[in-house]
Amino acid sequence: MIVCILETKLEVVDIYVILQCMGLSYDGFTYLPASDTRGGIFVAWDTTRVLLTNFVNDSHCITGYVSPKEGTPWWLTVVYGPQGDKSKINFLNELSERRSLSPGPWLVIGDFNLILHATDKNIANLDRRMMGKLKSFVDNNALKELFLHVRRFTWSNERETPTLTKIDRAFVFMDWELEHPECLLQALSTEYSDHCSLHLTLHEPMHVRRRFHFEKFWVKMDGFLDVFKEAWKCDPNISYPFMRLDILLRNTARALATWGQKEIENIKLQIAIANIVIMRFDCAQENRLLTVEERWLRRTLKHLVLGLASLERTIARQRSRITWLQEGDANTQLFHLVAIGRRMKKYIPSLTMDGRIITDQKGKEEAFYTAYKDLLGKDEAREFTLDLERLGIEPLDLSEQDAVFMEEEIWAVVKDLPSDKAPRPDGFIGLFFQKAWEVIKGDLVAAIHKLFLGNGRDSVD
Repeated sequence: MIVCILETKLEVVDIYVILQCMGLSYDGFTYLPASDTRGGIFVAWDTTRVLLTNFVNDSHCITGYVSPKEGTPWWLTVVYGPQGDKSKINFLNELSERRSLSPGPWLVIGDFNLILHATDKNIANLDRRMMGKLKSFVDNNALKELFLHVRRFTWSNERETPTLTKIDRAFVFMDWELEHPECLLQALSTEYSDHCSLHLTLHEPMHVRRRFHFEKFWVKMDGFLDVFKEAWKCDPNISYPFMRLDILLRNTARALATWGQKEIENIKLQIAIANIVIMRFDCAQENRLLTVEERWLRRTLKHLVLGLASLERTIARQRSRITWLQEGDANTQLFHLVAIGRRMKKYIPSLTMDGRIITDQKGKEEAFYTAYKDLLGKDEAREFTLDLERLGIEPLDLSEQDAVFMEEEIWAVVKDLPSDKAPRPDGFIGLFFQKAWEVIKGDLVAAIHKLFLGNGRDSVD
């Protein structure tokens, strides 16, 4: 647990001030003294959970090395930006220099006294020159801003018609984000200040369910068709097309996921084990000649690593939202970042429904279900209708819309589906329907006919 307090207006901070403000558990601290009762920063932490060392005080920030009891160490910089434009430019240059001296995962957080986007202010009076300076600092240091939940702005001038800005923010380097994929940044109330407090948790359980993904490479593996045909079975007593198709797809997804995990297992673990064995052979080769069997195993493992790395990239590429990159542009780390990049932004920490705040996952699911169920409503008979002839509108001949879709038409649509992207939320991609058409076409056609013919008519075989 680390607490950062800005604008302390204190020239000296001692352990007694920390104990008065923070309590007995915060027994570690450092501070940046205020200048003529202006500014000032202090950072306090619980030494039983985390240690901060290598403190450096710059003009407007404190930098320290954070060593948690569990996890990878990282650099923390707490900032309180100055007011004047010249001082702000010097402040950003100072931060860039500090970054060059602090390699590795880095988090910089605090009051920058600068906005980054036009949407960070509720009025059109913008200093675009200084906005560009902050943007250049972010780009030049390859930083990413953590998404702020709950609020759009963090500061108010507290007037009757207030000016609102977002000047308190957190930036991270890519390595820090990879180490803390479940971090969550939230804005709290302003309490007695004109700023709102920022609350950053590093391990927020986001309850992301593992979704089924039909992997593109499965169709090239031996045994795929056998596993699929064995799984595509349903109780013959279930004749309703929608229920039957749903059960068939669920059974197939479960069987393919189990088979795929058994055949491939953990790709990262296999690569790591293979690299360890290759390194052992590399070290042995420096002192003696390898045997024929050792050379064969080393060569086989190198081919295995190459194949698994390509397979890992293929999986990440399939799940990535970036579709325009060419093969030569592929980068596994980039694709993994893209695949998980929106999870933190899309996460909903709490909901308010009927005046009640809901934070648990099950309660949020029920709230969404109830809200959308009420939104859709129920199908009821209309008491009134429109007389189109009286309005002078000629009715159209819609008899062709009742025509049954032919199997050839449905197959043409299936062939046009994107082969490596999921057109539906069940995780099956177009490649699955194309490869499995001969087996699934009967159930799929029956469900489509039932959908367009309506529940009051029999489905077409």
